[in-house]
Amino acid sequence: MSVVEPALLSCLRTLKLSGMLETLDARLAQARAGELGHLEFLQVLCHDEITRRETVAMSRRLRRARFEQQLTLEGFNFAASPKLNRPGESGDSSS
Repeated sequence: MSVVEPALLSCLRTLKLSGMLETLDARLAQARAGELGHLEFLQVLCHDEITRRETVAMSRRLRRARFEQQLTLEGFNFAASPKLNRPGESGDSSS
């Protein structure tokens, strides 16, 4: 982690944006290399924060649900339940 100004660290924590610190070094390197302009830099940092929050929220919901195991539709055996449609299939076969 780079040396982050204490004032910036305090501001990010106050605004509850401390997750930006996780990607700040990589994004600063991109900006210094000329890959990101000012607005792109800010936009990418905000997108990183949104993605992190969504990931944390999903993990929290899964933990609270206390599922015995985490399953996905990709692993579901649709052959065992022929009345169920696969994702993307319509339920109306009369057309």
